[in-house]
Amino acid sequence: ACLGWFHTAAGWHPVGDAAVRSSISDDPLIAAQQLPGAGWLQVLFTLMCFEWLTAYICTPPKDQPWDVLGVSDLIADEKYPEWKDQKMRELNNGRLAMVGIIGLIAQDAYTGEYFGQIKNICALRMFANDGNPVCEVELFKYGGSYEWPMIYPEAPFSMPV
Repeated sequence: ACLGWFHTAAGWHPVGDAAVRSSISDDPLIAAQQLPGAGWLQVLFTLMCFEWLTAYICTPPKDQPWDVLGVSDLIADEKYPEWKDQKMRELNNGRLAMVGIIGLIAQDAYTGEYFGQIKNICALRMFANDGNPVCEVELFKYGGSYEWPMIYPEAPFSMPV
């Protein structure tokens, strides 16, 4: 969720732009409001398919209902201290990620700041094909300029508006 928030705030949202057939906002909360109802129905349908698969098709064991992928069959000793530590780390990282995305949403809803400064991070600029320079580097003193390759080349057709 945080990764989706950051790449939307950085201005890289080709799927969202294609869904609305124009440019959506860089503010993730406004971009979510600009998504048509059919897009939200697709998200809901996909989540329902995952729920159906894990409830009826690939049912987890009764004694471990959280083990959807069947990883417990690969572990010889569930009481192994390193395995218990790893499970606790994963649980804590998941909780921290949930608190992080809630913090980002609350900040945007309360103040309107959605971390738009991420657009200025030099390493992330190479993923945005908006014509702006990638990094402020003095390439001319090293022998010339460098043209960054297009990650997504322009299509030979245009989208109907």
